[in-house]
Amino acid sequence: MDFFEAQDQARRQTKWLLLYFVIALLGIVLAMHLLTVVTVKMLVERPSAISFYEGQIFLPVAVLTSGLIICASYFKSMQLHAGGSVIAADLGGRLVDPGTTDHHERILLNVTEEMAIASGTPVPQVYILDEELGINSFSAGSEASNAVIGVTRGCVDRLTRAELQGVVAREFSHILNGDMRLNMRLVGLVFGILILMIAGRTILYSLRHLRGSRNSKGGGGFILAVFLLGGGLFLIGGIGVFFARMIQARVSRQRVILADAAAIQFTRQPEGLAGALKKIGGLREGSRLQSPRAMEASHMFLAESGNLTLGRSTHPPLGRRIQKMEPHWNGDYVKSALAEITVTKPVAKEAPTRKAEFAEQMVAMAAMSHLAGNDRWRMVVGQRIRDGIPQRFVQASQNRDEAQALIFAMLLTDKHKLRTAEMDGLRTGVGSTAAAIALEWHEGLGALHSADKIALIDLCIPTLRRMSNPEYERFLGLTRWLIASDQKRDLFEFMLQHTIARHLASHFEKRGFPPIRNYRMSDLSTEANVLLSAVARVGREGEAVIAAFQAAAEQSENSERWTPRLLEADDCAAEKLEVALKAFEASTPLLKKKILSMCGFAAAQDGILTSEEAELLRTVADAMGSSLPPFVWNLNNQDRG
Repeated sequence: MDFFEAQDQARRQTKWLLLYFVIALLGIVLAMHLLTVVTVKMLVERPSAISFYEGQIFLPVAVLTSGLIICASYFKSMQLHAGGSVIAADLGGRLVDPGTTDHHERILLNVTEEMAIASGTPVPQVYILDEELGINSFSAGSEASNAVIGVTRGCVDRLTRAELQGVVAREFSHILNGDMRLNMRLVGLVFGILILMIAGRTILYSLRHLRGSRNSKGGGGFILAVFLLGGGLFLIGGIGVFFARMIQARVSRQRVILADAAAIQFTRQPEGLAGALKKIGGLREGSRLQSPRAMEASHMFLAESGNLTLGRSTHPPLGRRIQKMEPHWNGDYVKSALAEITVTKPVAKEAPTRKAEFAEQMVAMAAMSHLAGNDRWRMVVGQRIRDGIPQRFVQASQNRDEAQALIFAMLLTDKHKLRTAEMDGLRTGVGSTAAAIALEWHEGLGALHSADKIALIDLCIPTLRRMSNPEYERFLGLTRWLIASDQKRDLFEFMLQHTIARHLASHFEKRGFPPIRNYRMSDLSTEANVLLSAVARVGREGEAVIAAFQAAAEQSENSERWTPRLLEADDCAAEKLEVALKAFEASTPLLKKKILSMCGFAAAQDGILTSEEAELLRTVADAMGSSLPPFVWNLNNQDRG
């Protein structure tokens, strides 16, 4: 199964989530009705007059209970639209500065950046749970643009680099498999189910402030009724916990095994993740978290968070997971000490020598086969791309002002006269120093391979998220102005600006992902024609355009009730392309895979996939909310990926 298929499977599980939620809701409503009847019987003078099947009680109880749970779930779900940072903050996480010089934090960020580059996703923000000494981790977010990865202090201090790679790779697999979005929905539902336990606990605490007379029959009865109400809500909340754990387990256990397998394929080092799990089994703290909010998100973690475990466990047993990775494991866990983690210093290389590491032209049909298969996602590719980028650019991506200058440098025109006007505008917008840096870097960036340029953009994203809102507005305005300054918006400029704006809007404007509205290619025939025509026309003219489009059209299926049609250049301009990309962003994962595959065959029709064509394919995928790994072939004559 590739990542698109895994995402589609996760999407289909959403309907089961809603079914489980309804069953849990019915169970809680019935329990609340029983509690209310018992409480009312204690307060009235003739208890026998109240029936357990009292319809006048059931209806308001059902409405109020359901309303409370549904409203709580809706509130939490709306809160989570801000992204994974909400979960990280709830758990007590601290955001790691991209420019940190701390030894352990630098290692964690390097590993995360390598994984992001290798998987074709923007680099997520990284959080450390400083108060948690156990070994655990999580990924959270509604989409890759607002994803975060969190690890405990025990994870950072006690794992070797290889073990940390295994853990981080596993979190990336959750992002790529679509688990992260599913898990975020589940957090919202679980919060609503747990709200009664929270309410019951609050009522019990309030009893300390009641001053009813113990000698008064009425006062004593009232206090007893309040006590029973609070205790009953707390106990019913326990029923909610049971249902919540069952739902979490139903969703989580299968996806945990899938994530473990994907992480091993990603790193090609089963001993890394297996070693981390062995240390969890041998550590006194294990994977336990102290945060009271951990229960809501227990299905998101690397291993059991160790909180209240009414109901089924959310994760398979550690031993079973390790056995799948190491069939001959003897059952011994590792008594973990503090790890010795060494920094692998990047190999700084200048741009001209960088191209020698890549095949100048990539074997096209091989690149198109298994477009999103697990075998194409290689951690070593991410390591080598990151280590091969000139170090001055990597360091610049970690500085808020210099990261902006990097993006401006990519957008500067090669035409001297127009560039002079662009420089005047930059000096006015960001000052002479930043403008001079952008000009200095323009030539060096132009010589980089497409994989390097996209990697640099991904490295800049977490740094750019640290801009203030006024800085963000200014930065976005300047990128748009640079693109429009030559009165011609080419496809690369459009895709670059679209990619950056999309990832930053998710953070600054709290934009959520669009709901799925399109399920068949026939629903998007116009948009598909726009996208395929635009790709077929890149770098081609005349008969070559027709041949490229025909290569894509041959991949369509008769069952789709759609006949691809080549459009004129004006009919697939940037504005119409943007509409098409948004439409495909709201389509199913398998539909995205189909159109990306067709675009790939159009780009590679002549038997080669150039750097520019690979760059275009990956930005098209990113624009519609998907990820493609770098199209790097025969890197150092090793590791096709």
